[in-house]
Amino acid sequence: MKRNRLLAVCIALVAIAGLHQGCSRGPSEEELKLAAFQEQAAGMKQAYEDLLTLRAEIETAQTTLAELQEIPENQLTDEQKLELEELTARLETAAVESETAFEEVQGMIADLLNVGINEYPESPETAEALVIYADEAIFVAEDLVVKSGDYKKAIDHLANAESYFQAAGLSSYHPLVAKIAELDDWRFVTQERFDQVKKGMTKDEVAALVGQVYFRNVQESPSKGVETWLYKKREGGAAAFYFKIKTQKVYDKNWEAVAAQTVVED
Repeated sequence: MKRNRLLAVCIALVAIAGLHQGCSRGPSEEELKLAAFQEQAAGMKQAYEDLLTLRAEIETAQTTLAELQEIPENQLTDEQKLELEELTARLETAAVESETAFEEVQGMIADLLNVGINEYPESPETAEALVIYADEAIFVAEDLVVKSGDYKKAIDHLANAESYFQAAGLSSYHPLVAKIAELDDWRFVTQERFDQVKKGMTKDEVAALVGQVYFRNVQESPSKGVETWLYKKREGGAAAFYFKIKTQKVYDKNWEAVAAQTVVED
């Protein structure tokens, strides 16, 4: 019995010695690689938070600027005039900074997901990076629609973002799926929306009711003083709204304005 106990003690000592020896080797190559990936993810997240802070600053400045611009020039105080100049200059600088920061963040996300999807698809860092990428894709898609009315390009951009979730074996990101459905709905004019547009409405009012017009489907006729906005219908063809260039307001509309083959594809 004593010999058995002694043997057991020896085995335990050997196991403990082996454990200490294993610890002395330090982290494995795989552990170091994961740590580097996590550090890369943290850096990307910080850069993204900085970008969001800058965008919030721009939004606040734009709101203040718009309020000042509503005041008649002859009623502005000297302080307000100075603030107006400073805000205008700051917004010009911030726009450049925001674009640069956006490009940097996009590059960081791409680099991170290239590793994450292929090597760490189940890691929280990969999942978070995908959500950030999707949120930015939504931001870009909305900007595309506002600036050019290009719903198709915006939808394609979002669909590409959704494919990364599939590549990582993750469930679809609901805000992304919802935005794709929303833009697909607004890509085509409906009879209901068409009927809501009335004579005398401004361009902004029309866009709010039927969506942003695709930039290539805006036709101007200076000799007639008319600007035409064409909106594709899902069943084919296009409806049209006609604006007086002088007043920039609707004076007529036509649900059956254009045959299907003559409508520019967005």
